[in-house]
Amino acid sequence: MDQREVLYFKDNNKDNFIGGFSAVVLAAGKGKRMKSNLPKVLHKICFKPMIFYLLNSIYKANPKNVFIVVGFKNELVYQYLEQNFNQAICVVQEKQLGTANAVAATKEYKNIFAENILIVCGDVPLLSTETIEKILNFKKNNCLNAVVVTAQTDNPYGYGRVIKDEDGNVLKIVEESDANSEEKQIKEINTSIYCIDKDVLFNLIDKIQSKNSQNEFYLTDIVELISNDESLKIKSYKVDDFLEVEGVNDRVQLAKLEKLLQKKINENLMLSGVTIYYPESVFIDIEVEIDKDTIIQPFSFISGKSKIEKNCVIGPFAQIEDSFIGEGTVINKSLIQGSTIGKYNVIGPTSYIRPGTITGDNVKIGACCEIKKSKIASNSKVPHLSYIGDAEIGSNVNVGAATVTCNYDGFFKNKTIIEDG
Repeated sequence: MDQREVLYFKDNNKDNFIGGFSAVVLAAGKGKRMKSNLPKVLHKICFKPMIFYLLNSIYKANPKNVFIVVGFKNELVYQYLEQNFNQAICVVQEKQLGTANAVAATKEYKNIFAENILIVCGDVPLLSTETIEKILNFKKNNCLNAVVVTAQTDNPYGYGRVIKDEDGNVLKIVEESDANSEEKQIKEINTSIYCIDKDVLFNLIDKIQSKNSQNEFYLTDIVELISNDESLKIKSYKVDDFLEVEGVNDRVQLAKLEKLLQKKINENLMLSGVTIYYPESVFIDIEVEIDKDTIIQPFSFISGKSKIEKNCVIGPFAQIEDSFIGEGTVINKSLIQGSTIGKYNVIGPTSYIRPGTITGDNVKIGACCEIKKSKIASNSKVPHLSYIGDAEIGSNVNVGAATVTCNYDGFFKNKTIIEDG
């Protein structure tokens, strides 16, 4: 099992969770209000496409399988999934005719679905595994055929309203564009998350019609179809925190949810023993590992599968991408990409450490240096204003100011070797 699979799965056992569930993630939309040529689910939050967080939460709940319905620029979504979630099954929605039409595109896979189908839009990055498991357990414990997940909000504008009878039973969902003035006053909204019996879903999906202001096939209409069938039971499950199920419709909402997620990431690191000065200015990827007693100074950006050992000082104005930083290292106002930095190094200010660089312990790389795909052994120094490319530098070497290793002659890359001392 590779590292990616370890991150996404509880274990290798694919036995069904509470009777089994499959997930359908709706990721076919363009997201018109994003005003972008990029599919909405690929817009990034804390260095990762928003769909990363949703799929991570789903896979931790141990589904039988996951289907991603793609449409607009589907080749870009497919490429991302192939590189990061290659166990997911992509289904193309040829024409974007609404959410029910998107789910109907998965019907050809009916025989391999689990008995419970969780349906969720791909633009809810804060949905947690814990909430997914609560929804599944709610359906099981109440012997339901379907669950519609709802939330309470003071500003329900733009959301479908949940219509209930006097006993609190769900009758239907009315979209904003189709709601009357009285329905628009309702503050319990549809989150577009459902859990439905497989047979119920696929028996009713083709009965949904497009008689609405958008002339689209709304998945919300299945709620009324189930409610009107006396042989079926449907209830609503209201989540505790509306923000967890809030979707992204434009870049303002994208920034809002990113701020919330980054705050959570930084707080978790601080609670584990990392000092972050002015955390509102520090941006850290959810996959980054930082050991205790390391200090992160303001305006630092740390992303990818980076690991920083204990007692380091990072920043201010540091950028670290997919790199390992050894214990006690100080990095001041520098960019480090795809490199392995040893213990007790001092780097910067304003240096650029490019991919493939490896340093030993007690190495100094001073101001305004660029190091590219080079090895610098322990106790050596490149103090300032130098370019070291495709080089091997031994231990106890002192590189003078404005030194350049001439690694390219116009035809070939050439290695420079400077031995110990």
